[in-house]
Amino acid sequence: MTTPNANDPAFSDKLSRQGARRKPARTSWHGLAGVFVAATIIAFSGPVVAQTDMERQAQCELSAIRDTRSPLAVQYIRSACNWLAVNGDSLLNASSKGYYICLVRQLSGAQSNEAAAAIMSACRTSNPL
Repeated sequence: MTTPNANDPAFSDKLSRQGARRKPARTSWHGLAGVFVAATIIAFSGPVVAQTDMERQAQCELSAIRDTRSPLAVQYIRSACNWLAVNGDSLLNASSKGYYICLVRQLSGAQSNEAAAAIMSACRTSNPL
């Protein structure tokens, strides 16, 4: 048994009808456009990630600094939010993550530097680096 081909008269009529329904050649241009868009997204993904990190850090700071009056607490909250935004998703830094989360949660609302220092010490004790 042979397979049908373009030279077989029984199938030549079917092939000519199928050719009429064929998609235009511009389909390949759509593929090229897709590749171009993907390459553009990859090329600019660095700044997009940095923007996302900055937004995460800003959201963290906004949620934690609101009622905090201690300058020391504000400084450590900002530092912890920066660390969490940049390193928070990394498995290599998983052991340190608890410490920085503790700082953000517990320093929020600290009214004095003495209270902030005591909170920082407690976070370090409960989450050793």
